[in-house]
Amino acid sequence: MFGQQIVSSLDKFLKGILNIAWLNLLWIFSSLLGLFIAGVFPATVASLAVARKWVRKEEMTSVLQYFRKVYKEEFVRSNIIGWILMAIGLILFVNYRAMIELGNQIPIFVVFAYYLVLFFYSLVLVWIFPLITHYHTTIKQYFKNAFIIGMSKLPFSLAIFAVIFLICYVSLELPSMFVFITFGLTAITMMFFVMQVFNKIDEHSYR
Repeated sequence: MFGQQIVSSLDKFLKGILNIAWLNLLWIFSSLLGLFIAGVFPATVASLAVARKWVRKEEMTSVLQYFRKVYKEEFVRSNIIGWILMAIGLILFVNYRAMIELGNQIPIFVVFAYYLVLFFYSLVLVWIFPLITHYHTTIKQYFKNAFIIGMSKLPFSLAIFAVIFLICYVSLELPSMFVFITFGLTAITMMFFVMQVFNKIDEHSYR
């Protein structure tokens, strides 16, 4: 009996690793399919949608078919949101370079305000794409909700930041992880934390 449990656990573990690797390859291939510029955002949403299914233990007839379905459905919306975020990120980067050039000439409160805005931006960046997989609303509302949830559920936000940092750190030490596991593992770990929040929100909404 004990031996069967070990074999069963090992089988589940290996299947989980293979699923994560498959999701990782789908993300890479789909991102490149859109020349990365137009493909990375819908590929990210599609990957998170698949991870959401796994976290909720919902059946999928085919991971590939479901991935492609979400990729096509969210192509335009995810790219609009993604490019808005990219534009904001570029502005923040330009401001950062300006701060480096000016050095001590910048008042401390300006530096503090910059890093505060950068933190708010990071919150939106982390929450907005998972929101697309779970709720259907306007682009403006996605940004608003991502900020509100990110701030009101700060422990979850910090946990997600920590997980992403840890996975990226290990991946930099082992570059082969980027090809086989990095994004797939990040997606499923993020959605594990995210769904804890979304489930509570949904339960509260239905009361």
